[in-house]
Amino acid sequence: MVPVAAPPAGPAGPRGFTLLEMLLVLVLIAILTGLVTISTRPDPHRALVLQAQRVGLLMSLASDEARMRRQAIDWEADLHSYRFVVEPEHDRATFASDDMLRERPWDPPLTRLTVIDLASGSSRTLVNAEAPPLRVPTAREWVQAPWRLELGNELAAVAIEFDANGHAGIVQ
Repeated sequence: MVPVAAPPAGPAGPRGFTLLEMLLVLVLIAILTGLVTISTRPDPHRALVLQAQRVGLLMSLASDEARMRRQAIDWEADLHSYRFVVEPEHDRATFASDDMLRERPWDPPLTRLTVIDLASGSSRTLVNAEAPPLRVPTAREWVQAPWRLELGNELAAVAIEFDANGHAGIVQ
């Protein structure tokens, strides 16, 4: 057997990480943490658009339900929540047990809610949390007057228009 020579030992001994390498790793960690933080923060405008789209779909569903029941269903909203209401023989009732038409909160709560009749140009606005809720009847007929719903809070605002067929679309 031939003896194997050990590698020559340097004067500094085993090598570690340099200060420059450590700083580079810390900078990369800081940049990646910043990117993750920015990308996970919710967009307030997008959240309000999603709520407006939900209201549009639920209004369409309520219109279909009103036609099937042959009974008026109203959409009622204040700055904290919205709900669908029926009043058979002047006895107000909500759809508390219905998973789709039940009462839902605005998240976050609104600071402004406006309903505009596009045919006449008249509007109703709610800016006070203590004011009575706004009511909009759902269409029992297949053709209805177009109207617009504007939602706003301290971070964002969005509008949704309902055409004569009751289809909803977000207004950009």
